[in-house]
Amino acid sequence: MLNRSILRRLLLGASTGMALAVAGISVPVFVGALTPAYAQVSAEFQEALEQYGEWRPHPRFGEVWVPTGVPDGWRPYEVGHWVFTDEWGWYWVSDDEEADWGWVTYHYGRWAFDRGLGWFWVPGDEWAPAWVDWRYGEDTVGWAPLPPPDVELDAYEAEPAYWMFVPTRYIAAPRLRSYYVARERREFFLGRTRIVNRTLAVNGARIAVNPGISPRFIARATHAPLPTYRVQPRVFGSTLGVAGAVRMRPEDLRARRAAPGAPRINAVAVQRTTTVIQPATVATPPQPLNKGEHGRLGSQPPRAAQGGVTPQPQTTTPPGGGPLRTGPAPVTTTPTTPRTGPAPVITTPTTPRTGPAPVTTSPPPPIQTVPRQPAGVPPAPPPPPPPVVHTPPPPPPPPPVVRAPPPPPPPPPVVHAPPPPPPPVVHAPPPPPPVVRAPPPPPPPAARAPAPPPPTPGEKKPDPPK
Repeated sequence: MLNRSILRRLLLGASTGMALAVAGISVPVFVGALTPAYAQVSAEFQEALEQYGEWRPHPRFGEVWVPTGVPDGWRPYEVGHWVFTDEWGWYWVSDDEEADWGWVTYHYGRWAFDRGLGWFWVPGDEWAPAWVDWRYGEDTVGWAPLPPPDVELDAYEAEPAYWMFVPTRYIAAPRLRSYYVARERREFFLGRTRIVNRTLAVNGARIAVNPGISPRFIARATHAPLPTYRVQPRVFGSTLGVAGAVRMRPEDLRARRAAPGAPRINAVAVQRTTTVIQPATVATPPQPLNKGEHGRLGSQPPRAAQGGVTPQPQTTTPPGGGPLRTGPAPVTTTPTTPRTGPAPVITTPTTPRTGPAPVTTSPPPPIQTVPRQPAGVPPAPPPPPPPVVHTPPPPPPPPPVVRAPPPPPPPPPVVHAPPPPPPPVVHAPPPPPPVVRAPPPPPPPAARAPAPPPPTPGEKKPDPPK
């Protein structure tokens, strides 16, 4: 099935190139750029990603993958969060919405934006905890996906829509999406931050590390020790040198495709360790990278990079050779339905042609490939990886001298102000004594008429007056 799929993709790339040539469109077409070795790597990716997106032909990068079901305005390295590991530095953990395909696209290959396709992923077999740029300034951290190696980096990094920003103290928050700077404010913070680091490839290996922002500086910004994590990433069988990785077999991926409701087998195991990173005693903010500087390992390099790193220059080589580009990145478009979004950065120079377009073969990004064996022949064991020369890490800085704080001065004597004098007591005047009035004299006795003299014997009693 994979052989037929590979053949179909090669024929599609060739037919696309011939169609563009016949139409007189001057777009460099990399006919046959998917060599058999590169096609086998892409076959692994196709098995893992086909049910989560679409494979599209691109005139510059060959076949690329476009995710389906993402919302408008979506960008890579948005749905997830950061954890710090001693082995690789800052590791991007995809949230559940993207975990089924994020273990591939956020740790292999690179992302780019095209006006016709939107965001698309270019396969690559180097593994990293994340492929990102880092910015810092005004207590704000930003990150953006690194483009393919032959895209001009300066113009790419100047596009605000490619960046996510968050206050420094929230960079290690599990619900990182709750603290993102609003989209309309990204241009403001782009002008007030500077590039301070990038993902760096390790010498003698096909892996990279992501030192990013110093964990001690982050711990100081959060006012608490920074926890570290042990991660068991999912990797393809051809990936070597990733400590603690779980290799994904082709039959496991096919079983997942056959039973979409089956338990997730590609979830990344993330476990908190007992090691914490103490805050820095001196608040030294990250410094901008110098011109031509690819990145910095910091004072405590990740364990996987203690043997050194390989610089990865980001330049643009025009098709067919020639001097390197130094101007702004041009723009390529593919004949698909226009899609709204940020301005593209991927371009190919076009010049008028009068005859058929020549077939241009340009080497793809540096990819370690495994030749495909003929049917019926057991695959040869992979060659042993080149020895990684580990240099002893620099001695740790002496622990800071912790001086006991001087005893606090005795408290000043408490002087109590005298209480205010009590208010004068105002006595109410006594009520006047009640007026005792003498009883009125009794009325004089009524004068009585003198009683008539008693009648004399024999005298008749007079009649009473009428």
